[in-house]
Amino acid sequence: MEALVATRGVLSRAISAVSSKPIGQGCEVKRIPLPIVSDRQILVNVHAVALNPIDFISIDRLAPRGSVVGCDYAGEVAEVGKNAPSSWKVGDRVAGFLHGGHYSDRGSFCKYLTIDGDLAWRVPDGLGYEEASTYGVAAATAMLGLSVHLGIPLLDTPSTDLTTQPQATESRGTVLIYSGSTSVGLFAIQLAKRSGYTVVTTASPHSFDLVKKYGADSVFDYRSKTAAQDISKAFPNITQAFDCISKGASTEFCAQVLEKNGGKIVTLLDQGKSKTKGVEYKFIVIFTALGEAFGWLPPIGPSFPASPSDRDALVRFYADLPSYGDVVKPPPLRVLGSGFDKILTGLQDLRGGKVSGQKLVVKLE
Repeated sequence: MEALVATRGVLSRAISAVSSKPIGQGCEVKRIPLPIVSDRQILVNVHAVALNPIDFISIDRLAPRGSVVGCDYAGEVAEVGKNAPSSWKVGDRVAGFLHGGHYSDRGSFCKYLTIDGDLAWRVPDGLGYEEASTYGVAAATAMLGLSVHLGIPLLDTPSTDLTTQPQATESRGTVLIYSGSTSVGLFAIQLAKRSGYTVVTTASPHSFDLVKKYGADSVFDYRSKTAAQDISKAFPNITQAFDCISKGASTEFCAQVLEKNGGKIVTLLDQGKSKTKGVEYKFIVIFTALGEAFGWLPPIGPSFPASPSDRDALVRFYADLPSYGDVVKPPPLRVLGSGFDKILTGLQDLRGGKVSGQKLVVKLE
């Protein structure tokens, strides 16, 4: 089958890590063997893929030469392992994500992929493959940050409580979602709101309406010099934050909001240790939820042990997702078209910072 495969060697990745303009695309379409289905896996015929920043970051800095690129997918079950969990059948509609840019035999930017049967979710009728493909890395990251690391109980709130009478639901607490217009941010806003929390977020003014549409109670312009103080004044009891961009001064901004009470900030990039007394930083990587230990740029890069608790959380999340998919909506889509050339175009747009408030999706049919 054809697949988009990483081509950078160690030197090229090292140069890309320190350069704002990586040399070349760093990947190309190649023919690779079809994946072999183990007893607990399903084989998926991929119909649509969603693009994430981690895709081009992997290509430019992390992905070993020969590894298949891409994480998010949606498609149709083509084969079922004899002991695969979740009662899959050939022809079922399925979606999820895997650790693209790390292995030579798995990634989503290809025609077929394999995944453990309990690490995928059943796409409900009425949701297209393009929309379903977006509930991968971003949705799972939002779940992991809120549920596992901030202790927000995502899965025990009946959706009817928050869809029919949200104004009558007593808030369980307040959480700050920094950079709410990102894909992770939009999913985090919805999940936190669904769980009964008051959601405060930051965004550029042109995205205010977007984050409010997805459920944010209050939104502040992150570029305002008084924004952090304004949030802490308006919500004096806030102790939880999710930094959905983790660049520049974003995590320090969150720390300023939590400074009075202390608390915890979940970050998507390693920000080191907090310098604010009483405030803890927790760096997460969604691939720990796939149940395998891994490392980046071995032997000098960081390594991540397998996390059974993260995996269990993902299994629960994907098992329940079809029942409240009408409440947790996909981010706004921009479907680029069909084929690997469109994936390459989308990756270049992401590299260039040309994507805001949208999720890029490509069909593979």
